[in-house]
Amino acid sequence: MHVFCFRTLNIVLIPLFLFALGSTSLAASQPQSLLEPIQLKKWIDNGYRTEKGERVVILDVVPTKADKDTWFAGDAMKLKEQAIRKYGEHSPQQVLIEELARDGMLGHIPGARLVISHAGSVVQDRNDGPMEAEHEIGTGSAIDKLLQQHGIQKNDVIVLVSSQQNPWTGCASRLWWTMYYWGFPTENILTLDGGTRAYAEAGFSLKKGTEQSTVTPSNISVADNRTRRIDSRVSLSEMLALVDSGKTTTGEVVLLDTRQPPVDYYLKDELTVDGKSGSDGVPDIFQVPGFLYDTKRAFYTRQSDNKVFTLSEMLFNPVSSNDEAARAPFSAAANPTIKMPNPYLATNQALFPGKSLMLPLSSKGSSFEGIIKGALLVKDSNYNLSVQELVKEGNRFKNIEDLRTLFAKAGIDGSKPIVLYCNTGTMATFYFYILHEVCKFNNVRVYDGSWLEWGALTAYEPVDTTYVRKAPYLLYPAFPILGPSIHVFSGANNYFEWNGTGFVDTFSKAALTKAQIKPGGALKGNARWDTVHRSEHVVFRPSKKVNDPKRYQTYNSDNDWPDIDTVPDYIGNNKILEEDRSYGMIRLEVPQTTEMNREANKAKAAGMTAPEGGGNL
Repeated sequence: MHVFCFRTLNIVLIPLFLFALGSTSLAASQPQSLLEPIQLKKWIDNGYRTEKGERVVILDVVPTKADKDTWFAGDAMKLKEQAIRKYGEHSPQQVLIEELARDGMLGHIPGARLVISHAGSVVQDRNDGPMEAEHEIGTGSAIDKLLQQHGIQKNDVIVLVSSQQNPWTGCASRLWWTMYYWGFPTENILTLDGGTRAYAEAGFSLKKGTEQSTVTPSNISVADNRTRRIDSRVSLSEMLALVDSGKTTTGEVVLLDTRQPPVDYYLKDELTVDGKSGSDGVPDIFQVPGFLYDTKRAFYTRQSDNKVFTLSEMLFNPVSSNDEAARAPFSAAANPTIKMPNPYLATNQALFPGKSLMLPLSSKGSSFEGIIKGALLVKDSNYNLSVQELVKEGNRFKNIEDLRTLFAKAGIDGSKPIVLYCNTGTMATFYFYILHEVCKFNNVRVYDGSWLEWGALTAYEPVDTTYVRKAPYLLYPAFPILGPSIHVFSGANNYFEWNGTGFVDTFSKAALTKAQIKPGGALKGNARWDTVHRSEHVVFRPSKKVNDPKRYQTYNSDNDWPDIDTVPDYIGNNKILEEDRSYGMIRLEVPQTTEMNREANKAKAAGMTAPEGGGNL
């Protein structure tokens, strides 16, 4: 058997968990950081002042500059044009925009000030290891500049919302966690329960347009805060050491992958174009008699009357009088949601009975798919922690009892440390808020780099297409309703993982060879910081060299194998933590500092290790 060989490297492990373990009593009611829409309206009517006379500043947080003229402005026409460009001319997103416009749900809360989170403030490109990673926590100076330009003062009450409509409050939760990290009192950073939509549904009007009032810049600084909650963030080197310690696989630490929805289905290819048995490289759903599929425009045309249908409709909804093409009855209440066997869909369980594989996908640039070793998903056959399950109608949070019951089904009860990650660190902060603020679990942290960082740090690459991912489709079973949504692969994938001595096939456990995977990737074969062997259920994305368009493995230069600069033999660690701890050159009042140093020295003495060096098969 061919084996990858590694040398060892000491990595300093900043203490992984500093909060007291356990959880608080259910006696505590709604979090003090969660605000009701009617209360916000009272403050607005009171001249943007609380009952105590404190100033109220509403920050509307959206991802990009383009959102200013669309979501913030409440411009339905521009939003529909944007949906067509991004999702296609028959996308359900267009229907959503029409409904929101009809119901008065587009626009922003009067007096709200716009924050562009991706403009180098809330999130930034920062170096926390061998590469500069996108979407890391904003620096102290960046947060200072952001707050100062909005005229925010020390004792202001800040209400965070997002005019971008989604159930997880998007970038608002990211800014809440960022301000929490930088030490702002939770009673002064509030989340509006249900967001902008809840405000509108309460009968209060939203404002259209992009005009904002002029404010006088302030001189506020995070350096003035008495403490910083830097321990609410997990660095790259900490995450590597945590995996290497085995705590994520033994269950000593709960690692929750909050990306959604996990993928469990793929399209069958068991028939040729003329209906005969045999694979021809094209999924059978694209060769339905009487329907022509346009691969570029991503929709079907029924030949009898030229009526147009989406893939979602073809798979889940009746498209003809005799229901001929509706092949996958879907039930959001069932788990799994699609009954097997199915004429057009399959899962890995069909190939390997009892070994169904759920896999979340990264929507951003990445070299491979998988999960960090030992991670739980937001959904499996025993529980469902997807966003739609955590909120009630109107995107309002469920109460503490209901949420704790849901998380308990996944073995999450606050008695063990919890680490969260997602694609970019944004969704993870939504779960942080729910677990820490609503459920009142004390020991919760966010791996800030998330898959955007983790999925780029590979010291290996594919040689052939055996372990290269098939293209995924995002589908809407209740089309044109957006939720729930599912991903379906265009074909069956093969998955691999590290067994301690070498890479093996996830299901067959057969050892892999140089003819399938070789040292290389962004880290050029140096596995010191490699994340592939620290992950499970791995499948590479198509690359420039290794892809097969005929098998739906088309390389996408925007998302597949991002072009990044790395320093494979980089030996520093926790650079962001060190920078943020020292920002402002003040003596922080962090009660855990002594414990932090003690644990770091203990880890160093114990020789917390991570594999290093190019592997040989």
